[in-house]
Formats: sequence, structure tokens, C-alpha cells
Amino acid sequence: MSLPSEDTLYPVSKESTIFSFSMEMRREEDLEENGVEQEGGKENGGLEEDVCGAENQEYGEGEDLLIISMKKTSISVVRGRGCNSGSPCQGCHGTGCTFNDVVIVSESSKVVLVSRGGGTFRQLKSLKTAIEHVPSHRYLKRLCSQRLFASPNPEEMTIYLYKSNSLLDRGMPVVLNFSNSNYFLKCCKEGEHVFLQVEMCEKKKLKKISMNDETTLSFLFYMRGDQTRQRRFESALHGGWFIQINTTNSVEMATMDGGMEEEQFLFVIQTSQK
Repeated sequence: MSLPSEDTLYPVSKESTIFSFSMEMRREEDLEENGVEQEGGKENGGLEEDVCGAENQEYGEGEDLLIISMKKTSISVVRGRGCNSGSPCQGCHGTGCTFNDVVIVSESSKVVLVSRGGGTFRQLKSLKTAIEHVPSHRYLKRLCSQRLFASPNPEEMTIYLYKSNSLLDRGMPVVLNFSNSNYFLKCCKEGEHVFLQVEMCEKKKLKKISMNDETTLSFLFYMRGDQTRQRRFESALHGGWFIQINTTNSVEMATMDGGMEEEQFLFVIQTSQK
């Protein structure tokens, strides 16, 4: 095997790092004359130029947020894996190598892409049904226009299903309407108090709902369930708050980390698509 010539360059090691630099090429003497800091790589008094700002805005980059939630997670740093020149591996060709890795192990994980830049929901179809609470066998019912309570007698509701232009992992976007009326369920918040109420709204205003419009977004819920007909309804505006019926048969919003069993948030729907 012939040895490489002296003017041949080949890699001998590798290292992971983060660089911050300008896309403009300059001579070293020009940097010294202008007094530009070579260590920090910043000019104009330390202000960084956002050279990709216009492009990112055009293509929507930086607007969405990727959230990864992990349950019972352990993080380990594995150092010093690799070989040396005495017992090389096939990857380094005798130069020796070392890998330092971070290993994350969790019992379960969930990845959610949250739209932060004007996602919209468009109405697709509707389902007519009575919504029955699983543990209490009571139904969502409207009383005196804007009052809501749990009744042993069913009342027909219309569930409007929506399609989003963003990737969502929180369930099917829906709006809950009392059939043959302009009354809808709405999740509201006053101070730290999150609650559910019935409010009148023109149906045409809810044909398209924007993530940036809290007025209409408060009518939107994420409906999620398994292969059974049992569903949970989470507020789209106030994430983590779900519709539930408490022990006094009051319909309210509550979080699942409040010590209540998951069954308290489950409802059954019998669909009749329209």
C-alpha cells in the first residue's frame, strides 16, 4: 500500500461543537485593521445580524414549536467509548477515536408540534349525538339558555369536526353545539379560574377558527379517545383543562393532575354522521 503524499489532507479526528459566524469571507489583515473581534465573531458592537430572518419568515420557520414530553426519564452521559491506535476500529483507520454520548431513556414519550404562527381550523362535518358521562351516566344539558348542568335525561348535541393545517397530536378539533340552536360550549378563564359556560355565537363565525383569535378558539376542544367510544375533551385555548362532571353533578373544567381518576373525564358519544 502506497503512503499518501505530503500535500494530501485526510481526517484524523472529529469533534462536535457549535459555531457562530458571519457568512461573509474576509482577509485576516482586514479584520485586524477594522478592529473586529476574532474570538466572539461579532461586529457592530456585538449585535448579530439576522441574515436568515426574511427567509425564515417567508417559509414559516421558527414559528412552530416542537414539544417532546417524556415520562420517568433518566439521562446518562457515556464517556470514553471507542478505540486506540493499538486496537483500531474500521471507522478511524488506525488513528484512534473516542465517542461521548448522552443517552436518554424514558418509560414513554410524546411528540407534539404546536403551531405558533397562525394555524387555522376548517369545519369538515358534524355528528349528532347525546354526550354521556361514563361514571355518572349523566348527560350534558342546557338549562335556561346559558346554564349548563348534568342531567339523567339526554339532550342532542352536534359535534362539529375540524381539519387543521398544522400537525397536531392532541386529538380531533371539535366544537360542541346544542342542536337546533346557536348555543355552544366555551372554555373561559378569569384570573386563575378556568370554567365552562354556554354562549351564543353565529355558526358562520365558527366555520374557520384561527389559533390567533382567542374569541373563537375558546369554543374549540380537542376530542381524543381509544378504540372504544369513550372520549376526552380538552380545551384548545387552555391546554391541560378537560370537561368533567364532578360528584355534585356540576359540569366543569379540571386538570388531570388534580388527583381525580381518568374515568372522571371520559364521555361516550353515539355518532350519526351528517
